[in-house]
Amino acid sequence: MFTSVARPSRLRSYYGTEVSGDHFWPRPEIVDPLVASLKSGQSHTLFGLRRIGKSSVMLEVERRLAAEGVVVSRVRVEGDSGLEGLFGQLLRNLPAPDLKSKLLRGIETAKGMAEPVLATARSWLETVGVQVPEKDLNAYWPVLSRALCQGFEAHRQPIVLIIDELPFLIQNTIEKAPDSRGAAAARNILSALRDWRTVPHVAILVAGSIGLRGLALRHKLDPGAFNDMMAETIPPLALDEARLMLCALVAGHTPSLSGWNDACTETLLQGVPDYHAGLLQLAFLTAALRGAATPAAIEDALLNHFEPKLTDQFFSQFDHRLQREVDPMRGHLVRAIDAVVDAREAGLGIDALHDLLTKAKCEYPDEVARLLQEEGFLTFNRHSRTLRPASRLVSAWRDATPRVRR
Repeated sequence: MFTSVARPSRLRSYYGTEVSGDHFWPRPEIVDPLVASLKSGQSHTLFGLRRIGKSSVMLEVERRLAAEGVVVSRVRVEGDSGLEGLFGQLLRNLPAPDLKSKLLRGIETAKGMAEPVLATARSWLETVGVQVPEKDLNAYWPVLSRALCQGFEAHRQPIVLIIDELPFLIQNTIEKAPDSRGAAAARNILSALRDWRTVPHVAILVAGSIGLRGLALRHKLDPGAFNDMMAETIPPLALDEARLMLCALVAGHTPSLSGWNDACTETLLQGVPDYHAGLLQLAFLTAALRGAATPAAIEDALLNHFEPKLTDQFFSQFDHRLQREVDPMRGHLVRAIDAVVDAREAGLGIDALHDLLTKAKCEYPDEVARLLQEEGFLTFNRHSRTLRPASRLVSAWRDATPRVRR
């Protein structure tokens, strides 16, 4: 059951970063189950495009969990790397002094740990800043991670760790130490997170604007590192919900949009490829900041000002995802996307895709399908055993993008 959340009649428009309060359009169908599941100890992943609302949903999840007495630490690690970049932040951000005391006792009683490494771990839980080289931290990490895990076990209160953009941290960790040490550090990070989420009252929410599977395949990490976690997505709003949100944006806009009527609302809804909250915000602001309050003016604003932004800020994300891959994998991904989008509403059977890729000498057709699901290109219906575009935005991007660019 979802919490009964009244949709606001007025919504302040904002586009670009995470929002809360009177900028946030409620998503109880996503937030409520996620809060309940994390509180019970189940871990989740949340991968998807930028600017579709992931960070705003995570912020609301954090607020709700904290209000219900859960210990929550949320970090964003896109520009960081290594064990210090992730675990130092996570532990410093813990709001519970009693939990920090248990973690501190755990590492201080651990045997066989070098004093400089112990001092660094203490600094994560106290105020004094001490740091050892990452190579030393990696050498002692199995011992340190187990000690921290025991500290989590000793704390009976539910604990939720929210990590935004973890795949970028993994990528940075590998690229900053291109020899085997980078991959070893990445494996230590994934191993520790796997060990910590075996504690019954510890749950982890890992999010990212890129997935982990392609990264794992490129760098010989475990592509199934998060297979025990439930995969979540941020779907676009239904049409009726998008209409309500747009009406609230009109009502909340300053200065008022005199003359905006139902025809204006329908014109804008027809002019966007899908109904993600961030996409609606961008389209609305593009029109409103130009004072567009007639269907003709809105059409002009969308065509001449919104469409370039759509290409630059949304379609380009799909391009960049494919450009990270090299042939033959990139060719297989493009081939699979084209086949699924061309199938339109009927969807493409998983066996048909498997045959198509096998004929193209793809050695890992199952991984291609899984990677495209994690990266937000495709979705799989288990009952009909068919693949479809993950959203209408995917189809709009494919149809607007020459194959050579993909």
